[in-house]
Amino acid sequence: MKIDIFRKKVVPEVKIALVGKFPDNLDVKIGLSRDGGYFAEIRNLPGCITQAQNGKELFEMVNDAVYTYLDVPTEYVPFVPTFFPSEEIRKAFDIKIPEKYLKEELKFARN
Repeated sequence: MKIDIFRKKVVPEVKIALVGKFPDNLDVKIGLSRDGGYFAEIRNLPGCITQAQNGKELFEMVNDAVYTYLDVPTEYVPFVPTFFPSEEIRKAFDIKIPEKYLKEELKFARN
């Protein structure tokens, strides 16, 4: 039996408190970056900005920026909401939902 001594314990009360910090929706402004790719400003989280080279990466980076902004420890990320762009936005930016999200049971965003 392998024991991971570096793995941190997930505390249910902390998990509930973290989920409560998340907004119901994200107000995201997407634009073209000067260096190519895109930038995204999460307007309802002041100062929360990220960038990406393509649509798939943009989806992942927006979620990562939210987790960083809300100071979510790595071990709690699987238990907090993942925000998905609308189908219209996914088509416009050719965003494909990463395979890992299609294989797991998910908590869908508060859309």
